[in-house]
This record gives sequence, structure tokens and C-alpha cells, in this order.
Amino acid sequence: MIQREGTDLSAPQVGWRAGVLGLGVLVLLAGQVADTNDWFPLGSLSQYATPRAADGSVVSTSLEGTTLDGRVVPVPLSPASIGMSRAEVEAQGQRIIADPGLLGVLARSRARLHPDAPALSELRLVRSEQRLRDARLVGPTEVRVLATWSAR
Repeated sequence: MIQREGTDLSAPQVGWRAGVLGLGVLVLLAGQVADTNDWFPLGSLSQYATPRAADGSVVSTSLEGTTLDGRVVPVPLSPASIGMSRAEVEAQGQRIIADPGLLGVLARSRARLHPDAPALSELRLVRSEQRLRDARLVGPTEVRVLATWSAR
């Protein structure tokens, strides 16, 4: 018997625990080697950590609004801010571009979630692109407005 912190474990009990641990490690290792997200959360986490080409670009989607007094404010892409996550907004990007009125839904959601925040007269879906050369930023950030909703 093996004694551990006042608990006696028999050889079969230790073997059972070691077997479960070994099986878990094998599943995690197989998921990483297979490089598939089909086994998530036991598989690859590549969707969260993918390398960028040393000579390429980094693209980021964001929302920015204009308040009634003309100030431009960032609108976070989060459920707490607009009721949707960044991934959900990005997945609907083409629909939003085709129908900018969908940004009005996000503006109204923001107003409901933050009744004390300044009201928006306009909301824009924006894409920023930063170019890389030898893994270093080069040149200015290119900002493009993809869709605009206006309360008017």
C-alpha cells in the first residue's frame, strides 16, 4: 500500500488514477499533434494562437461611434458593451456591410445596456490593417470604414 496524507491507497487504486492521468495526457497530446479544433477543448488551440507571417499584415475589426455632440468614441466589441462578442460581429461582417441598418441594432443594444452613456448619432464598422516587414510594423495603419449607420 501507498500512504499519502493519511489515506491508504492500494496498488490498483494508484494504477487506476495513473491510467486516467495517462489517458488524459494522451488525448491532449493527440489533439495537439492532429492540430484540429474538432476536439476542443481537448484539442488544438490554434484558433487562439496562430503565427503571423513575418511579411504580411495584421487586420483588426472594431466599432466606433459618434455621440450627439460630435465626439468619436470607441465602442468595445463585447457582450457587456453591445450584447455580442467580437467573434459574433466579425462573423456577421458581410451581412452588416450589405445592410448597415444592422449596426442600428447594436447601437440600440448599447443604449439599453448603458443608459447613462452618451447616445450615438452614428455607428461605424471599421477595419484597421497594419503591415509587417520582418515581423516589424511598417508604414501607417490603414483604416477603412466598412459600414455606417446613422440615427438620422
